Amino acid sequence: MARKKGNQVPGKIILAFILLFVIWYFLQPPDDATPPATGREKKPPRTGNKTTPEKRSPDRTAGNNRTGAPAHGGFPFESEAGFGLPNSARDCELVKHQAYTICYGEAWEQPLWVAYQLTSDNLKGTAERENDFRPDPDVSTGSATPDDYRGSGYDRGHLAPAADFKSSPERMSESFYMSNMSPQAPDFNRGIWEKLESRVRVWARRDKMLYIVTGPALKKGLPTIGRRNQVAVPEQYYKVVLFLRYPEARAIAFLMRNEGSGLALKSFVVSVDQVEEVTGIDFFPQLPDDLEDQLESQVETRGWFPGTGTPKEETQPAG
Repeated sequence: MARKKGNQVPGKIILAFILLFVIWYFLQPPDDATPPATGREKKPPRTGNKTTPEKRSPDRTAGNNRTGAPAHGGFPFESEAGFGLPNSARDCELVKHQAYTICYGEAWEQPLWVAYQLTSDNLKGTAERENDFRPDPDVSTGSATPDDYRGSGYDRGHLAPAADFKSSPERMSESFYMSNMSPQAPDFNRGIWEKLESRVRVWARRDKMLYIVTGPALKKGLPTIGRRNQVAVPEQYYKVVLFLRYPEARAIAFLMRNEGSGLALKSFVVSVDQVEEVTGIDFFPQLPDDLEDQLESQVETRGWFPGTGTPKEETQPAG
């Protein structure tokens, strides 16, 4: 019995060594193991047409304070490629200039929309109007020409106004491409439409940066003008303005008939959704869905006009 008992001790020692080796082996990391993450994992870059950005998921809310926000203190999603450009269900050619981006509708010989960022710095400068109306060389099918408007009784109405680009002679000149024009009744172009453009510049000086999308409401069967091209004469025009500076976000939209009016600008305020219904254009599709629904479903003047919760601003123009 004593001999058998003595043989049990080495066996227990061997068993203990085996257990320690097994534990040590399974605690070793595999050769292809990745090191632990040291920060937010980068997402793969998006590809595809910038004018049709991917819809943001509902859980990607504006309230999430992420790194990478734009320098002006905005929301992180503003840094995405193509932010501010709308989607359109209709065929149009995307043309990018220094000052603005358009989607040119050959069927109407004018853009479905013109989009750009209007900053307070854009409005500083001494660039003067040269009235150098000319075809847009970057429209592959050829744009309308100044001759198309001659003798028609309609103004070559700017969509992105020249006065929004006083900081740069080149950008000011670009605003006179005929691809940025639409046939506007003189009383409209020089009246209520000009008042709206002036008011938007007041907001840009105050708010430092705005996203603008503007254009005609186009449809089949519109009357046309033109000697060389058939340029549709819209019945209505729209302008959609978006302000973003974290955590504040607000939007306002206008829909106006192509005719003179003595009404106040607030009379033309509609929801962004209403403009989308009339035009078939999806504005600011890269906004998180919950924020997009909130901003675009309301008819909102607070934060824009005096007496409606507007931040302190400089003297407003008439209208």
